[in-house]
Amino acid sequence: MNMIKNELVPSKSKMMDWITEIFDHGIRRPGYPADIWAENWVKVQFESFGLEQVKLDPIQIKKWEPEPAKLKIWPANDSDNEMEIPCFPLPYSTPTDDVQAELCMISDKENLPGKIAINKLQLINLPCSFYKAITKRYYDPRNEFDTLNQLMPFSPSMMNVMNPAIISNASAFIGIHSNYPWETHEYYVPYDALERKLPGVWISPNNGKKILGLMEQSVVMGKLSYKGEISDATTNNVTGILPGMSDEWIVIGSHHDGPWGSAVEDASGMALVLAQAEYWSRVPKNQRPFNLMFLMNCAHMAGGMGSRMFVERNKDFLQKVVTAIHLEHVSRDIKSENGKSIPLDDPTVRWWFTSRITPLEEITINAIIKEDLYRSVIMPPDGFPPGSPSPPTDAAPYHLTEIPIVSLLAAPPYLFDPADTLDKIHQNSLEPITRAVIRIVNGLKDYTALGLRDLVRKNE
Repeated sequence: MNMIKNELVPSKSKMMDWITEIFDHGIRRPGYPADIWAENWVKVQFESFGLEQVKLDPIQIKKWEPEPAKLKIWPANDSDNEMEIPCFPLPYSTPTDDVQAELCMISDKENLPGKIAINKLQLINLPCSFYKAITKRYYDPRNEFDTLNQLMPFSPSMMNVMNPAIISNASAFIGIHSNYPWETHEYYVPYDALERKLPGVWISPNNGKKILGLMEQSVVMGKLSYKGEISDATTNNVTGILPGMSDEWIVIGSHHDGPWGSAVEDASGMALVLAQAEYWSRVPKNQRPFNLMFLMNCAHMAGGMGSRMFVERNKDFLQKVVTAIHLEHVSRDIKSENGKSIPLDDPTVRWWFTSRITPLEEITINAIIKEDLYRSVIMPPDGFPPGSPSPPTDAAPYHLTEIPIVSLLAAPPYLFDPADTLDKIHQNSLEPITRAVIRIVNGLKDYTALGLRDLVRKNE
């Protein structure tokens, strides 16, 4: 039964209303007031749909609250020619009253004791032809992948951007957004919630060029200071259920926190989960092929703690889960003009990380094609980024415990930047993605949790 009751699918305007309300509450970092509001608001929405057993599950986290940072630089031989450079402190880095030292570029062969280490952040610019090399299941009806490049929000270092400075024994770190397509210094990375015993800040591309130009002419000094606090806090996973015609379960989830107001990361994912919850609440129980749990987990921006703790606390329940479906990021592609990001009509390339289970892959790609979700790729559940044992999504702890997954993610370059605003939502994708997920749930009706896991392809 792959029938969709289109009249029950929430409209894109309703989903945008949800996204706008979430976005308008401001910065949703784990434990911040807007994030606490969001989890309680989700609980109210779940209850309004008639979900059962709606509850908050508390998770202990480390909350990071920085104050504005100050970076001043000057030529060593001309201290009167001081400049203040706008900057943003790296999450969970160590605050400092004043670090004053010479600025030096990081080199693989150089030790920098006491110096302020500078490094360039190079975002990955991936040719989309790469996808055709790693999977046979992709949907590219416009034949774009041979010519399209995808600029991602990460460098190859991912969360380890400060490591070279730490290894070099530097006294502080300055990261330059060297290939960002617009002027920004507000970059919320790393977000693994690991405390790094070094102060560090991000600066914009043009200010980076300015500093490097001065360093070519003379020795340059710098002084860095900022205050901040890392404290214990409580945030909550939010769950609600709808009974269906099976003893087994589908989990449909996303996360409710984000680095800024963050329309795409992840107010858009929240809207997709709410749309599933509202749709299935309108469908009679005898037309729901499984019990359904809807999950809005916390602390994605604090090392994915909410998702990890949900899996840790629900091991017995997860043995009855046929598939965990996680939905993150409905985003527009962009171009750069005059140092600003301009949204385009097309979506960012969509990754659908899917367990190596042939029928699950086929159900997912068929749903994608039915809904014309072009620029979609069925990604393997590991090996991306290279060497990773799990996908870079909320589905990671499920895959690591051998729970079948389908995990939607897009990775536009503005994902961790305040430029993630309402105009970056690819609105025309909201309803098709919702229908595709409904197709996936219905398409799994003849499978069991154990039966699906027995079909995992090994040694690929």
